[in-house]
Amino acid sequence: MLKKLILILGVLSLTACAFDQDTSKSDAKEAEERARLLSKYNSVVGTYAGKLSTGNSEKDIELTLFTLEEVDSQNQNGEDTNRVVLRANYKAINPASAGLNLRVRYIPETSELIFTNENKTPGPDDVHTINAKIAGNTIEGQVKSLSGLVGVLKVSLQSAERQKPGSDNQEHEYYERLREQYEAIAGTYTGANIKGGKATFTFTITLQVVKEGKVPKLIGRFDRADDPAGSVSLYLKVNYQTDLNPPVLTITGTSIQHSSDYLATFDGTLVNGEYKGSWQNNKQGFQGDFTLKKVQ
Repeated sequence: MLKKLILILGVLSLTACAFDQDTSKSDAKEAEERARLLSKYNSVVGTYAGKLSTGNSEKDIELTLFTLEEVDSQNQNGEDTNRVVLRANYKAINPASAGLNLRVRYIPETSELIFTNENKTPGPDDVHTINAKIAGNTIEGQVKSLSGLVGVLKVSLQSAERQKPGSDNQEHEYYERLREQYEAIAGTYTGANIKGGKATFTFTITLQVVKEGKVPKLIGRFDRADDPAGSVSLYLKVNYQTDLNPPVLTITGTSIQHSSDYLATFDGTLVNGEYKGSWQNNKQGFQGDFTLKKVQ
């Protein structure tokens, strides 16, 4: 009986030793793979800045490449094993836009960098793919959307710090750029409402910048010159799309003095202080065309 017990304990001991050896080999292999991938990716990580040329315009772009660790599988102890992956953040600096998260495939043998949008359902004009090559400290390639070629990107290394973007300082810088962008168009715009080829009345749209927490917002007010009591004045919410060429200003308005479901929508382009477009409401439809000039 004692011999059998000793034999069983011996077998269990050998099994445990073999298990520990397998785990050690697995950990060593994981560490070796992480080191290989970090060495590969660290040659391209960093913050790059430059231009996106779209044919008739240029945008200032910041492209940050960084590494993350994603869970790959589990080892024999049931512990998560990680794999180093390359990611990027793409954002316009002027005009400002929020950052876009991209997955990155880097092929050192051909110097290729292939970026794809992490959003599985991007809009027709959103960045979908960037096919680029890196030469020295410069990345150059084509930016594409579902609608086709967006433009040619050329950016150069500004900082080789290996960290993911999204710090409080970067967030502050983005909101500050956005505020400056909004401040540039804030003011009073005035002009005539044209319907049936005739000027029917004069109206004013006043835009101002406010903050909701950290985030700057554009709001405004609509007033008619023939309505001193402000009975048809509107409170305005503003969407300024600087990534389009020319920039588009879309405004929705609700009544200030009356509680109703009345909704007016103004759509137009804003170029050199001139807001040109048309507007409608949900009660009577088309209301007229307009060309408003910034007067202050």
